[in-house]
Amino acid sequence: MRQSFAIFFSLYMLIYGGMHVYVYFKLRSAIGRGWKWTALFILVSLAMIAGARALWLFDFGDAHTLRKVLSCSGYMWMAFIFMTFACFVLIDLLRVLLWGIDGMLSSRFGELLRSPAARAWIAVGAAVLICAYGWFEALSIRTVYKTVSTPQLPPGVERIRIAQLSDVHLGWIIQEERLALMLDAVKAADPDMLVITGDLVDGNMEEREAEVALFRGLDLPLGTYAVTGNHEYYAGVKQALAFKEHSGMKVLRNEAVEAGGIILAGVDDRAARRFGEEPLPESKVLEGLPLDRFVLLLKHQPTIDPDAVGLFDLQLSGHTHGGQIWPFYWATRMVYDYRKGLRAIVPTGKSGQAHAAPGKESRIYVSNGTGTWGPPIRFLAPPEVTVFDIVRK
Repeated sequence: MRQSFAIFFSLYMLIYGGMHVYVYFKLRSAIGRGWKWTALFILVSLAMIAGARALWLFDFGDAHTLRKVLSCSGYMWMAFIFMTFACFVLIDLLRVLLWGIDGMLSSRFGELLRSPAARAWIAVGAAVLICAYGWFEALSIRTVYKTVSTPQLPPGVERIRIAQLSDVHLGWIIQEERLALMLDAVKAADPDMLVITGDLVDGNMEEREAEVALFRGLDLPLGTYAVTGNHEYYAGVKQALAFKEHSGMKVLRNEAVEAGGIILAGVDDRAARRFGEEPLPESKVLEGLPLDRFVLLLKHQPTIDPDAVGLFDLQLSGHTHGGQIWPFYWATRMVYDYRKGLRAIVPTGKSGQAHAAPGKESRIYVSNGTGTWGPPIRFLAPPEVTVFDIVRK
């Protein structure tokens, strides 16, 4: 575990440090070689990098406000450097394109971005605007409604409304103020139950009674159910589970329960293996469940066990954040079979579809997530509370 963390941290610092170096030389070509501004850039960068890692490096004791300010400032700097880096790269690519056009058409488009100062103003200005917009986009939680028709509701049950939260990342940046916005959206949808598909906790949640009170204030007819995500293991799974249970949630750990006429099944995140636990494949958890009942599978990461296809009706996942900051959406597409919206799963396993009841179709929905990780901003990946109406077909 320590070795893998050391490798990750070294790679992170190499990439993040490389972005700083690239941005520095781009700005130096516009401002000049003066040692004063160079020293200022280095000092600010080191301070912001340390701020982003404040939760790891320092013990703040009861100085919660200082911890939050330093962490938030450090992560906002991270977003600013990344967006400035991305803008400079896009400008350089545009310059190459314009030079190519000049060569073919004998035009003078290449002169549009000749000034290093103009390029710096465009890149820095765009980065500032994107970060400011992203801050407000992260606070603008939208409610997404989906309807799922099924013949597998018991007699007398015509509709069950389920709200989904995912990837809230409660910690020292996301606290009761942002959580209240999320839960207000849940209350406005008036669901029968709330499900949380992992990464609710991303920090020490001991003595966080304000957040506990918000969850307990929901008072939903069928209650709140949750599964673990990878960040809950990083933050300490025992205290994360204690917070959830204290908040009145039922945590599904490789198990299935009946609620309101449907069956909810939940599996632990695969990060459990790094901490000495062994999560069960969902096919084992779903094995033996009645095929004439609607089965809702809660799983943090949007991977699919091919042998489980046909044993559940709907899988709800998160983890990807929809990329959170464009263009990371495309990075999530490279790692996961992530596509927006509710979609059917094409069976590929040898045994999964053979178990399916006639007309039973497995589907998946991957949430954009409701909170943020790292920089408290979103860009072209709005946060969401998803509401599913399970209705009789």
